[in-house]
Amino acid sequence: MKTFYTFLLTIVLSSVALSQDITGDWQGELKFQGNALGINFHINKTENGFASTMDVPLQGVEGYKSDATTYIDSLLTIQIKELGIQYQGKLALKDTIVGNFSQNGMSFKLNLKRGNNLPNRPQEPKPPYDYVIKEVSYKSTTDDVVLAGTLSLPKGDGPFPAVMLLSGSGPQDRNSSIFGHKPFLLLAHELTQSGIAVLRFDERGVGESGGRTSEMTMATQMGDAQAGINYLLSNNQINRTKIGLLGHSLGGILAPKLAIENDIDFLVLLAAPGVNGDAMMLKQRKDLLKLRGATDKQIEGTNGMLASLYSELRKSSLEDEALKTELQKKLAIKYETTLPVKELNEMVNSIVDNEELMAILKSSPANYFQKVSCPVLALNGSKDFQVSAKENLAAIEKALSDGGNTAIETHELEGLNHLFQDSDTGDISEYQVIEQTMSPEVLRLITEWVSNIVN
Repeated sequence: MKTFYTFLLTIVLSSVALSQDITGDWQGELKFQGNALGINFHINKTENGFASTMDVPLQGVEGYKSDATTYIDSLLTIQIKELGIQYQGKLALKDTIVGNFSQNGMSFKLNLKRGNNLPNRPQEPKPPYDYVIKEVSYKSTTDDVVLAGTLSLPKGDGPFPAVMLLSGSGPQDRNSSIFGHKPFLLLAHELTQSGIAVLRFDERGVGESGGRTSEMTMATQMGDAQAGINYLLSNNQINRTKIGLLGHSLGGILAPKLAIENDIDFLVLLAAPGVNGDAMMLKQRKDLLKLRGATDKQIEGTNGMLASLYSELRKSSLEDEALKTELQKKLAIKYETTLPVKELNEMVNSIVDNEELMAILKSSPANYFQKVSCPVLALNGSKDFQVSAKENLAAIEKALSDGGNTAIETHELEGLNHLFQDSDTGDISEYQVIEQTMSPEVLRLITEWVSNIVN
């Protein structure tokens, strides 16, 4: 009889565990070497089982899609192959999962509880909205990847003027989410309330879009953005003669290139590069190191080596392995007494293998800004240490003027960082602790300028 009751109890407990709903938000804290890193998983039920995404707010990761999510006999397994990540945990209590997080051979204890540890973001718009939201999708012009996005429309029949938002470097969702901030959601909210339709989309491999982030190059990003422009042009609720682009950082490289190839009516550039990519990257590195206490001598030593590498890289017509070999030989001759050959080679490899970085380093913004004829609003923060305000705004204005464009407005905004937050130092480390998503002054400038252009 005792055996029977034990068997019955096992069946009952198993049934309870299997009936538990695993979907929803789960949060945990990964502890290693005295540090703590918050990690969120969002689990959804699908027709074929489960799907999930991961957030790491302190690292600006949000909505990173998993490759596989399974839940069998109370064991949750989440895999993200591209990052070498696997999480396995057992549902111990109704709201607790006990498990381990492993990445590239290293394993750490990570227990999850229901909820979300995202920081306070008081500017984030919340529904209900006083405008229309439409979920949309369209195919990239580069390949067959389907991109998903949100079109926000003012109430009424239209047709409405429209803006498409282009985000900065790295995989970005439609909100351009970073450290719990959603600047593109906020921009879309402000612009749509001002009577302007806004299209924002998940980049490939992020959120609801297809493809993989590893496929992202400057060429695929151009094709993905072009598909968004084509979508707006085909929508009868959009005024085809009043379509603009708003690009932040890397998006500020894409926007003018797209404006040349299309009949774009206006551009808004937020922290857009105006000087050559190699000069911008060296200035960025110098400013950030100086901000963190490095001496001029320390900065000059490493920046000098990188300047040589970037210069050779821009001059070379070679690609991939041939380019690596050429650069490694030239650096070895010049710096063999400064840095071991192995480290020199690894530095070269890490740069050449990064397609997005290579595209930035080789970029010459003046070449395409000179061909932009539509009105342009360019904004930078005085405490932007990623794309410095003075040099880049001046370069953008000069290139546009050289090309005969007189419809130019630029502003260096005091105290704002690369994300256009009011900032104490401008250091990247502040992004996550500042509750403000974007300065109200920037939101006002953009909405008023765009409204004046389209009306």
